[in-house]
Amino acid sequence: MNLKQVKVSIIIPHHGGFNILNECLASLEKSTFKDFEIIVVDNNSQDNSMTKIKDRFPDVNILSLKKNLGYAGGCNRGAKESN
Repeated sequence: MNLKQVKVSIIIPHHGGFNILNECLASLEKSTFKDFEIIVVDNNSQDNSMTKIKDRFPDVNILSLKKNLGYAGGCNRGAKESN
């Protein structure tokens, strides 16, 4: 397998809590492997964490859901949106 042809989709289900998501995305930002996309699936958070994430990480794809689909549901929706 030629690693230069590999693209990885990182799907992160989220339901509130800016700090832990911010730490996760900051860690991914430091990765030396760059051929990936990040999809944050927001399970209808009621805080303003997504606004902060959009400002801090403009290259992250955010999929905002109207209701909380839970961990598995969020991952499955993110997989459908992935490249």
